[in-house]
Amino acid sequence: MDDLLDLGAGIPPLAIVLAFMIPLAITVYWYGNRRFGQQLGGGLGRGRWGLDDEPLDAAFREQVRRFQDRDRPGPIAEAPAGMVMIRGVLSGSDQNLGGAPGRECVWRNRADGRRDMAVGADVVFIRDASGQAALEGLERAQVVAPEEKTGASRGHEWIGLYLGDEVEVIGRFTPESDVAEGGDPSAQVYGSLGQDGKLHVRLVRRPPPPEPTEPTEAPEPTEPVATSIKTSDTPSETSADA
Repeated sequence: MDDLLDLGAGIPPLAIVLAFMIPLAITVYWYGNRRFGQQLGGGLGRGRWGLDDEPLDAAFREQVRRFQDRDRPGPIAEAPAGMVMIRGVLSGSDQNLGGAPGRECVWRNRADGRRDMAVGADVVFIRDASGQAALEGLERAQVVAPEEKTGASRGHEWIGLYLGDEVEVIGRFTPESDVAEGGDPSAQVYGSLGQDGKLHVRLVRRPPPPEPTEPTEAPEPTEPVATSIKTSDTPSETSADA
């Protein structure tokens, strides 16, 4: 035993540190490679619905298909608790990704991107003739919209949703427990969709982009008008409060 202790005392401290660091580095390298391989493999051969859609969302996909086959959206103000299909215009949001006033982008993703790559507003309001509802967690939604290219896209194709878009929404509706009485019924918020993270949004119609504002013509120059300035021999005094 004493011989082993003497042998251990003779080992340089650097060698002891390396003995611990090398296995740790190998473990980190292996774990990093494995995670990278999982992410790379997960991004191949998948649709735009994201990593957790199959088979987790198989039941939700079937519900979406049934609603689309029936194609009977109901008024927001009459929506019951549970799965519903509504159709309306995106009318407001708690935040946006920029854009023309009234046409701000509220959701965006690459056309070939996974669902977890999307960015969007936390709360977006949808309005129809009967009232409004809130769409929560729009960044997790399954979105169907045409591909578009922007000048800053660097060759990538994107899909987006904008205020003013008419959309079809399928999801689980949670009615508002205390709807204010009086006032304009169509301005009331009757509930929300998307609290369970499952939301299907399809673009139905997109209005044309707003016309560019024409510069205001400068007024034509006029002849200067001579004015007389009355002077006083006594200089005026200006007071200022300290």
